[in-house]
Amino acid sequence: RYALEKGAKSVVLMSHLGRPDGKPSAKNSLAPIAKEVEAQLGRPVTFLTDCVGAEVEAACANPAPGTVILLENLRFHPEEEGSGLDADGKKFKPEKAAIEAFRQSLTRLGDVYINDAFAPPIGPTAAWWECSCSSAPPAF
Repeated sequence: RYALEKGAKSVVLMSHLGRPDGKPSAKNSLAPIAKEVEAQLGRPVTFLTDCVGAEVEAACANPAPGTVILLENLRFHPEEEGSGLDADGKKFKPEKAAIEAFRQSLTRLGDVYINDAFAPPIGPTAAWWECSCSSAPPAF
């Protein structure tokens, strides 16, 4: 709300929920959060079923003024925390190139990153690290 009141053209919200081990799960989806954000803001919220990729980048590239977009759970991608579980339930680490592509896709979604966490995450996640430390100017 604050960003929109201060003149932000649009707001893209990104977050995580639970520990889905790098795989989508209905239990950890942020879709129900969109309804609550709508109620809190008193305006529509567009929910995107992913957080990275060409479709997400296109949706965030030039939204109408006042648009609020909520991305799906960042932790549905193993690149966010640097590990996940494969189909056999074995832990794996994504390739560095995949982590970098994930980070770059997130940085293309906006001009300013506002971190509303009062302390840095326990371990730096891809979204936190890239959006806070990239060439995009952070706003805390």
